[in-house]
Amino acid sequence: MMNTSIKNYKYRSAHFVNLAERYAIDWRLLGRHFSFRNEESHITIVFPSVIQRFGFPELGVPGLMKEYNVDEDNWGNIKSYDRLDKPESIDAWVSTVFVECYTNKPKVNAAWIENQAKHIVYALQIINPDAIRIPSDEVSNVLCKVKTFLEFKEDGLPRPCIKIATVYDERKGRLTFHELKTAIKNVNKAVSAPYEMVSNAQINLSRHDWRAAVLNCATAIEVMVKKKVMVYFDVAAVPDELREHVLKQADGYKRLRDLCNSLSISLAGMPNVENDIMKVRHRVIHGGYVPTFDEAYKAYSCTKQALTALKVPMFE
Repeated sequence: MMNTSIKNYKYRSAHFVNLAERYAIDWRLLGRHFSFRNEESHITIVFPSVIQRFGFPELGVPGLMKEYNVDEDNWGNIKSYDRLDKPESIDAWVSTVFVECYTNKPKVNAAWIENQAKHIVYALQIINPDAIRIPSDEVSNVLCKVKTFLEFKEDGLPRPCIKIATVYDERKGRLTFHELKTAIKNVNKAVSAPYEMVSNAQINLSRHDWRAAVLNCATAIEVMVKKKVMVYFDVAAVPDELREHVLKQADGYKRLRDLCNSLSISLAGMPNVENDIMKVRHRVIHGGYVPTFDEAYKAYSCTKQALTALKVPMFE
């Protein structure tokens, strides 16, 4: 499998990496491999496969397993299947990935290899939490309201009825090729703080922790607005001492917003953050208030709109 991207590397090694967490994985990613390069190495990460055992169409690179004499029955921890003749119904749980490394160094730091593999999985999970996610029995992607009521039929007798309404659904479809490339390209970068806070808010919504979700959203807003100010300072070459003094005075969203107005820093497209997030956050912190689901979800939606309006990058 030698190609132009790896022919200049002298050494090759193979590794199994335990991911620490048990991840649910979409069937379309089984057997798939993702590669990325930096100045030191070319890394290929391969997800577990059921290709050889159950005769599925070839999804990835099973030849890689043969090359290293790997028994596919002993890796991947793919746990359960609804129907073996219908691959899209597979419910797969993955906690191990296979890593192939090409490098010019005689020895490769195993901890570095492990870190790269985990970065790949985390980046893909952030971009598409329904394709790779922490077990769904712990973090649900769907939240429903269930209402019970009596309905009277023609005979005059009551019949118990249940109405289920989906009020929160963050599930996404399969990963696009563009999203996969974005994740791999940014594997060595950290997820930006606003996106991490929004991700935390999503998890807290699923856990019915409305207070934590609102606090996550408020923090994300303040961080992204402060970042706009910092970019302005960089362009204007403002001295560090003055930056520190100004930011110290502009503590909190309202003062940051006023600072942006005074410096003509555009916050065009910013939703109604003051009403939908900050007022609720103030009551949570200073009055012990527990927000309703509607308030927490509105804060979450408002924060996502702000990410788009301010064009906040996902990776730093």
